Amino acid sequence: MKLYYAPGTCALTVHTALIWADADYELEKVELGSEAFKKINPMGSVPAMVDGDSGVMTQMPSLISYISGKYPDKNICGAPGLKNQQVFNQWISFLCSDLHPAFGPVFNTQSYTTKSDEESLDCTRKAASKRLGTILNVLEQHLAGKNHIVGSQKTAADAHAYIISSWLGYADINIDNYPHIKRLYETMKQDPGIARAETEQGMRK
Repeated sequence: MKLYYAPGTCALTVHTALIWADADYELEKVELGSEAFKKINPMGSVPAMVDGDSGVMTQMPSLISYISGKYPDKNICGAPGLKNQQVFNQWISFLCSDLHPAFGPVFNTQSYTTKSDEESLDCTRKAASKRLGTILNVLEQHLAGKNHIVGSQKTAADAHAYIISSWLGYADINIDNYPHIKRLYETMKQDPGIARAETEQGMRK
């Protein structure tokens, strides 16, 4: 398998899943939104992946599902069973559809307002931080008394929460205000798979 990635993005979740699965893979670093990369993924976003003659596959949830299906004994997406999979899908959807997009006004502020003066841009960023706080509280409450987001073992949901948590500083959010999220973040930072993925992406020495 070949994974297209950019450091510090949710491609790290897929990279980590490949490591946890003991899969054979190669990496290609790309420039987000570049014309060259748009020839591979028209959206210009990562992750993207190919597996043999599969063609280009995109969207993080679909890629971890693919890896999980290819290596079913690794429980990348949690334990088997209808209810277990529903819970995993619920939380990975929460991370991808609620938490991740809430960073949009932080990273790409001008796309969320028709105004260009700094005061308006700052107001947009502050509104985004407030919205993020509301969403983070849901995850914080869920993690009370838990070591992982889904079940008793690590899953790709934990890896995804880890990389998203690393973005909090960009929104002027102190992770110390969310002790359960911070605990998960610090636990996953120690995970050998995440450490290897970050090293291979040049994020750690």
